Amino acid sequence: MDDVPSHTKNKVGNRRKEPSLQAALLPEATADIMGTGSKSPPRRTKKGGASIPQRGKEYGIAIGATLLAFLLRLSLDSYLNDRLGYAAFLVAIAVTTWYGGIGPSLLAVLLGGLIANWVFLHPRYTFSFTDLEDQAGIAVYLTVSFALVGFAQTWRWAWKRTEEMTQELRMEIDRHRETEESTHIGSTESTSVSQQQRRL
Repeated sequence: MDDVPSHTKNKVGNRRKEPSLQAALLPEATADIMGTGSKSPPRRTKKGGASIPQRGKEYGIAIGATLLAFLLRLSLDSYLNDRLGYAAFLVAIAVTTWYGGIGPSLLAVLLGGLIANWVFLHPRYTFSFTDLEDQAGIAVYLTVSFALVGFAQTWRWAWKRTEEMTQELRMEIDRHRETEESTHIGSTESTSVSQQQRRL
């Protein structure tokens, strides 16, 4: 071994290092071909994991819609008197549950019920729950409100789930297409190599 020239030793050493280098680079190359190397899978947000600004916006919509409903009902108070005290607030609940989550929707239900009972129902500026007519009105208001919230939230969940499934399907189609392209390229190269060998 001492009589072997130094440049021959370097070649032997380089050949010994080549397999380890190939072993290190092979997973990256394979991942790039398969389209999974630099592309990290999309991160799914946890259920109920909306950001704080988004939550603040949703609760702001609930309060703003309820305030607008109050002003609308107040402007019509001279024509309606003690009738339809809850009607305008049902519109506010529908708007809130369309743009917000379950929390803002329930807040709109609570605020609308309390404001309507306090301001627009006789006797005014007192909470009256003892009269049979008042109890019937509150029962109808709560029933319609929860029906609106339940329907809208179910629809929003189904829409979001459909979007997630569509995105996953598109990603799966893209991966399948990239795999087919890489397989086609590999088979083409092997065919050309075999043809060259036959010619030789």
